[in-house]
Amino acid sequence: MGGDVLYNTSDAIGGFQFNVDGTTVSGASGGAAADAGFTVSTGGSIVLGFSFTGTSIPSGCGTLTSLVLDGDATGLSGI
Repeated sequence: MGGDVLYNTSDAIGGFQFNVDGTTVSGASGGAAADAGFTVSTGGSIVLGFSFTGTSIPSGCGTLTSLVLDGDATGLSGI
């Protein structure tokens, strides 16, 4: 199972962390995070994305990243 995480922001994104409620995450790839060269790590229900080189995701909207889920998510929290 999978799901896209969308974003819509007027500020650049320098990094992100959030919890996926209701399931665990076994991977993340693609989207604006990949385009910006972010490292996106998952562990349990936590997703963490950042750049080792200081790049950011420009303001705007789109797909932040696509998640591989081990079940059905009920939402996101701790954003």
